Amino acid sequence: MDSLGDIAGLLRAARALLDIRQDELAKRANVSRQMVARIERAGKGITFEAIEKVRTALERDGVEFFPGTATHGPAIAKRKEEGKRSQSA
Repeated sequence: MDSLGDIAGLLRAARALLDIRQDELAKRANVSRQMVARIERAGKGITFEAIEKVRTALERDGVEFFPGTATHGPAIAKRKEEGKRSQSA
C-alpha cells in the first residue's frame, strides 16, 4: 500500500500535470481549497472520502494513476485526447 506521502505527491503532481490551481481542483472535486492543500502536504484531518473526490476529479480530467511495482513507485500519466492519437496506416 502506498503511504499518505506517496499519495499526496501523486495528487500534487497530477494537478501540476493539468496546470490547474488548488482552488480550481477544489471546485472540480467539490471540496475546500484548504482540504486540497492538506491532502497535498499529507497534513492532518484528511478523509478518505476527500482523497477519493480529488482523485476522481483528476481522472475525469484525463489523469491516469498507476500502482507501484516491486521496482518502481506509483506513477501518473495524462491520457491523450481522442483527436490527437496517431493513426496507423
